[in-house]
Formats: sequence, C-alpha cells, structure tokens
Amino acid sequence: MEETDPKTRGASPAQSDGGAAAKVVEAEPIFYEDGADWRIVDLRPHGVDCIPLLAFGNFASVRPGAAMHVHPGCVEASLCLRGNVRYETDDIPYPVMPGHVFVSRPNEPHRRCDNPKGMLLYRMLFSLPQKGGRILGLSSAESAAIAQSILKSPYRLFHATERLKTAFVRLFEVYDSVPTDETLHRLEMRCAALELLLAFVEAPEAPHSAKRRPNAKVKAVASRIDEHPELDYPVAALAAEAALSSFAFTEAFKRATGLTPHAYLIDRRVRRAKEELAKGRSSIAFVADKWRFSSPQHMAVAFKRVLGITPSQARQ
Repeated sequence: MEETDPKTRGASPAQSDGGAAAKVVEAEPIFYEDGADWRIVDLRPHGVDCIPLLAFGNFASVRPGAAMHVHPGCVEASLCLRGNVRYETDDIPYPVMPGHVFVSRPNEPHRRCDNPKGMLLYRMLFSLPQKGGRILGLSSAESAAIAQSILKSPYRLFHATERLKTAFVRLFEVYDSVPTDETLHRLEMRCAALELLLAFVEAPEAPHSAKRRPNAKVKAVASRIDEHPELDYPVAALAAEAALSSFAFTEAFKRATGLTPHAYLIDRRVRRAKEELAKGRSSIAFVADKWRFSSPQHMAVAFKRVLGITPSQARQ
C-alpha cells in the first residue's frame, strides 16, 4: 500500500478467508497529495459531500501496487487511460486496458497489483448515503436512486464512455479554477460531480462498437442467474446456448460482468442469502441449503470472500 499521511482516516478491518488461516484485510486509509505522480484531493470541503477522494495518476516511473484492502461504505471506480493496469479481487485477476473502468463495491477486498510507468488513471470514491440521506443537495429519493443504480450494476469491468472521461476532466477543471464567488464555485462543483455520477451510472449499459458490445445472449444468461441463483448453470450448456465454445463464453461473460460464470453465480447466491439473513426469520443452515451451498461452513467461506463478513454478522 502506498505511504500514508498521519492524518488519514480508516475503518475497522474486514476478515477475508484465506484457506486454512484467515487473513485480515484492512480498510485502506484515505490520504491526499498533490504531486507530479498523484493528484489526490478531497472534494467534501468544496460542496461535494459524497466524494471523499478524487485522484489522477500520471506515473513517470513504476510504483508498487497496493495491498488487499476494502473501502467501507464506498464504491471505488478506476478509469484507465494509458497503460495496462491489473486489479485483483476474490483471487481473480482483472486486466484493465486503456478505456476501461474497474469497480469495487463496499467491503469488497481488492487491490491494484501494479502501477506501470506511463500509467494514466482516474480514481473516485463514492460514499454511499445512509438510508434517507441526501447527497449534492438532491432529495433523499434522488440520492437513493443514484446510489442504487451504482450498487445494482452487475458489471465490475466495462468500457468507459466519452461522457465519463470528460466528466472526470471537468470535475478537476472546476476544482482547479479560481473562484470569484465561493457560493457559485460550490454549486459548479456539485453540478460537475453530479454529471460524473450520472455518467458512471450510464456507462456500463451504454452502446459501444459492435466489436465491443456485450453479447446479448451472454447478458441474457447473466440476467437469468440474477433472477434464479438457486439453480445450476453448467458452463458447457450455457456456452452452447450462446453458440460459443466454453472458453469463448467464459471470456465474453467476464467482459460483460467482470466475473467468471461460477464466481458470478456464487456472488449472487451470497447476496440473496445476505438479504434473507438480514430479515432474521431463517436459520443459517436453512439459508445455506436454500441457496445451494453445500454446508453452512461453505456459505461462511463464500460470505468472507464476497462480502468480507460472516453470515452471523449479516444477520446482525
């Protein structure tokens, strides 16, 4: 992990199962700098209450990657503009090519494995509003709509739109401008931040060239898994349905969702099980059986890998 400032803020660590011995995944502390390689700024003092970190990396030399970490309560989005960057989560590597966005969800262990020379990278932390909370001066319903749209996207890796790229640039431009009126400047900051969030919501489903457009049959499979994660989905059968080889289908599925078909299925089962446990009406054993885990222990391992918590913590 990069060197941190003594005034950084963090949160309690999350547990991630590492096999026989569990390892601790720390909440990455937020730090700020404004140097040649990294511009990392806090937008909250400028009227943007939901973006505690906006960053731009322009690396003149190779720098070490980050340790596995989480961002409690925050969604992180990283837009690569130059250089091949590699992320990792749930033991799955994600090569992020120029023009692609990688997204990590709250409490999801992940890391940027490398910072290659010549890398250009935008980053943003979006702090999710509490229930009934408001962001950017919007109503609570509007704030919740943006947060839910970001959280419900099934895509972890997707192509950036020109709108999203421009929105990152614009937000930095407004931040760097010299305000003649502080009130108007804060309003401009909120407008530029809202445009960035709306562009982020739009980008995963935005049309691209035919070569880059997600396979419609693959997307249909992902939607079916979303609806019924309790069923089995043999890759060979899914590939035949999409008229692809098993390898080509798996690669297409990863491009569309950021996960392999099996990892996506486990992710959806875990999230459905978490919803049911949170209601407090069913036992852990019952929920594990309902969502097709081989045992409560198997479900606990999956919970730690996907959410960083145990089923018992989910019930609380």
